[in-house]
Amino acid sequence: MKVNNHGGGIVSFDEVIDVDQTFLKSYISWLRESDEETFTYLEENGKKYAVNKTGFKFEINDIPEAPERFVDLFGKSSNRTPSEEIKKFVESCENGLYDCLVQYCALYPEAATTIWWRGSAHIAGYNKGRWIGPHCDDQIQFEFDGLPSNEYPIHNTISCALYFNDCVDEEEQLNGDNFVGGHIKFKYAGVDYKPKSGSAVLYPSSYMGTHEVTPVTAGERYVYLEFFAYGIPKNSPGDDLKYMPNLIKDSIAVRNSQ
Repeated sequence: MKVNNHGGGIVSFDEVIDVDQTFLKSYISWLRESDEETFTYLEENGKKYAVNKTGFKFEINDIPEAPERFVDLFGKSSNRTPSEEIKKFVESCENGLYDCLVQYCALYPEAATTIWWRGSAHIAGYNKGRWIGPHCDDQIQFEFDGLPSNEYPIHNTISCALYFNDCVDEEEQLNGDNFVGGHIKFKYAGVDYKPKSGSAVLYPSSYMGTHEVTPVTAGERYVYLEFFAYGIPKNSPGDDLKYMPNLIKDSIAVRNSQ
């Protein structure tokens, strides 16, 4: 694994995992077979909105541009049993990102003191025309008429994006496994990252890590997203917080070996 420190708390990692593109296509198809919905719908003051699983509201007209979200990675909501290949693939993503996090905390030691647990990961899909504008990953949409339904983002410290397929520059380079567009751009650090299959980017979840995903103009882009956090969300059921008691020790060991 190659580590690239871009500054400003943004670090990319090459060759984190190997991704079999044939398996990836079958896995995404399997995920789409569930009855999972990316959005729920509500009406406020006579206006309709779509709300994604992180609690963000979208204008109805913006839905075709928003990424797909696959939260139920093991098909629990549809009472399906994932294959051993699916289980091993998700495990490889989890293990790969933990290795990245340890390397990250070796570079930024104070980060390890602000991370207790990792939440449930999900996959985001971007086909042609999908994108997301500048945002940070610890923000929530809050209105002064009641508590938000989802407080998890408040606790996020480090955000992780693990890419499943390659970004190429021209449509002539498309082979059915890659895509054009879909860069992740960091507003304040001035970093423009072109995703590579099996690579990952870790960055601050705070406003200092404000980022956007540029529109995908051809092909399909898939990314595994996870957040490392601390504190206890008031609305947490408790069983979806995976604690990491060895993170400080592991990162110190890596730093001492360098």
